[in-house]
Amino acid sequence: MKKILVSVSVCCFSMLVFQNSTYGQTVVKRGVKYDTLIRRHVDKPAIKPAGKPAAKEEIVIPTPEFIDQPYYYDKDSNKLIKLEDATAQMVTRKKTLGLKGAKRSLAVDAVSSKIRFTAKKDIVFIMKTSADVIDITSYIKLYQFAPADQKREVTITSKEGILNDKKEENGKLIPFSVKLIGADNYVIKCGEQLSAGEYGFVWVKNMQLKAFTVFAFGIDWKSSN
Repeated sequence: MKKILVSVSVCCFSMLVFQNSTYGQTVVKRGVKYDTLIRRHVDKPAIKPAGKPAAKEEIVIPTPEFIDQPYYYDKDSNKLIKLEDATAQMVTRKKTLGLKGAKRSLAVDAVSSKIRFTAKKDIVFIMKTSADVIDITSYIKLYQFAPADQKREVTITSKEGILNDKKEENGKLIPFSVKLIGADNYVIKCGEQLSAGEYGFVWVKNMQLKAFTVFAFGIDWKSSN
């Protein structure tokens, strides 16, 4: 009877040990699972410090090849376009020996210029001058020419006569502003939108001359197509 009790006790003790060892293994496994958990390292993107927005790329306006010569500035392509280099003759006309007045005009051969642009706002010209130039507007003028006898012409001065009280004008003077943008480099902006027609910058520093240099161009209406 004692032997049977001992055997039963041993068996119970073995079962307890087995259970305890089993539970112990379960706890260890759980611990290993959490201790050996591998997380993938991901670099966080660098945060840029707050500041001013990135500045736009500055557009450098080309410098004219020749001095004292206006160039048309094409903003879209950032290029300078050379104007027509023409010569204007000073013509003086008297009517009825001056009794009906007189006028002095500049006349350029050909009715229209070969250099042409489309009518639009903010037409800009660029001109480089010599270092001794103080005021561009004192010796260069922008005129609108009008067709006359297979030529283009603009009246510079007109004098009334005794027998009439009306000035006869042909063409007109176009106002413009000048701004220094670099070393002897100027931008020329017209004071008004240029309409379709013939135009030219004229050197008028010495009005006693018979011939004048004209940098001519034409403005065309914008096509509807």
